[in-house]
Amino acid sequence: MKKKPIYLWVLLILSALISATSLFGMLSPLPSKEALRAAQKQVAGVSAQQLEDQLNYTYRVAESTHSIFNMALIVLSAILVAVAIVFLVRKNLQYANYTYVGYVLLAIIGSIYSYVTLQDAVQLVHDETMRLGISVISQAVSIFYIVINVLFLALVFYKIWRQQKALAEEETEELA
Repeated sequence: MKKKPIYLWVLLILSALISATSLFGMLSPLPSKEALRAAQKQVAGVSAQQLEDQLNYTYRVAESTHSIFNMALIVLSAILVAVAIVFLVRKNLQYANYTYVGYVLLAIIGSIYSYVTLQDAVQLVHDETMRLGISVISQAVSIFYIVINVLFLALVFYKIWRQQKALAEEETEELA
């Protein structure tokens, strides 16, 4: 291929940054409820039950980010990004694209897992207004991440299709 795969470089750099921050977040220790309670500030107009709900929600979310499944997703995604970068540096664009497709599919699985665990954590909130707000925000964020990943996936599939089409045209020109 004569054209440089700038789209893939941009996507891989963004993915590498996301994977790196996820790895650092995974390496941070799980805070205890007492540490979270000490860090929690008393806000005017917020009841003790709402503060306790927020504490329970925050702790459950922190637990889910340190789960074995989530850690495996993070490590596997970091490996896939690194492998895709290696393929790209070695100018093996086809394998780099396929590896990135694997990364994006894994990211979609991670987004779905995050959504499920966040909805589980929302059930710990007793205040109905607070529960609704947290639920809507978590749904919106999950949908946003899934849509972004599907757009990235569509872009890579489009580029793969264009590359295959260009290769087929080159082969027909050589035969003629």
